[in-house]
Amino acid sequence: MLVPILPTFISDLGVGIALVGLGVSGILIGNTIFDIPSGLLVGKYGHKKVMIAATLVLAVTSILTGFIDNFVIFFLLRILSGCAVSMWHISRMSYLSNLIPNQQRGKVLATFGGVHRVGLFIGPILGGLIGAYISLGSVFIIQGILAALLLILFIREEQNKTSSDNVPETNEKSISMKKIFQENSSMITKGSVAIISLGMIRQGRQLLLPLWGAHLGMSVDEIGYVIGAASGIDMIMFLPAGYVMDKWGRKWMAVPSCMFLAIGLFLMPLTANLWTFSAIAIFTGFANGLGSGAMMTLGADLAPTKHSGEFLGIWKLIGDTSASAAPILIGQIAGIFTLGLSSACIGLIGVLGSIGIYIFVPETLIKKNESPVKPK
Repeated sequence: MLVPILPTFISDLGVGIALVGLGVSGILIGNTIFDIPSGLLVGKYGHKKVMIAATLVLAVTSILTGFIDNFVIFFLLRILSGCAVSMWHISRMSYLSNLIPNQQRGKVLATFGGVHRVGLFIGPILGGLIGAYISLGSVFIIQGILAALLLILFIREEQNKTSSDNVPETNEKSISMKKIFQENSSMITKGSVAIISLGMIRQGRQLLLPLWGAHLGMSVDEIGYVIGAASGIDMIMFLPAGYVMDKWGRKWMAVPSCMFLAIGLFLMPLTANLWTFSAIAIFTGFANGLGSGAMMTLGADLAPTKHSGEFLGIWKLIGDTSASAAPILIGQIAGIFTLGLSSACIGLIGVLGSIGIYIFVPETLIKKNESPVKPK
């Protein structure tokens, strides 16, 4: 909801363009720095309590943000919102990792990825309309109200829970992140090939599409239509992606997704008009949709059952850090050389990543008469 109004809202606080960029990244900073603490909290207090706490924090910080007129307070609230988002993601992933059988995780987590993509598609449209016809601050307030409604549903569900929910809430004993990493270092190292490469190329695509559209002299609304069309193709791919991951394996979707994204970024500098740019953008949307839920499924498969929260905290930190590095890399290459070369460099990362996933990342789908690849 906040994408179309966030830069303007920050500018209205009376700050320059440098602080606008910092303000936009506030939630990403909070999200990244709280990945490890979120995993520890899930291990100590259980996924449901952490999920409820995360929703409460997000509701409060969002509503407060809608009323403030000071950049420092705004920035601190956005960092807290990022911490809440990290808690939410890791607690949800830990719960699903322990609840959903291995042979069904692909479809379930691809559906979650698809729903997330639908939100990313509809949210900015609603946020723009609310900001245009009511006020910019009201977008934050409405976001907070929606989070509060979700919190009420969580609490009611917790009160009505039955004994049939046998998913362990907390660990039998506490464990340090160092020990988690030591015990799972091989799986984390191999899995990092996938999450780093896919994280970087996905985030790179998200930045390069509007930048290249502007480079071609396209108007803002034209770029928006093209990206919207690409997002529409992206959204509808989660059903076949989940089916294939549960039928043949996770790598059947992760490898093509990474490779096709790389091909799209290699071809993007060759586009010279609206139609060729649109074709490549839609192709990359298709490629991104192939990987819907792939990294969530791989992380859930590799996570040890008794300490899934702590493991997923490390997993998500690696993904968030690599995704954050992509815009920096693109900016540096574009500043020194050209934007087209930066697109090709991110594409090269995708090619190397797809090869690395195929060679080094274990197939985590457990078929009949096979044993799991991770310790339980």
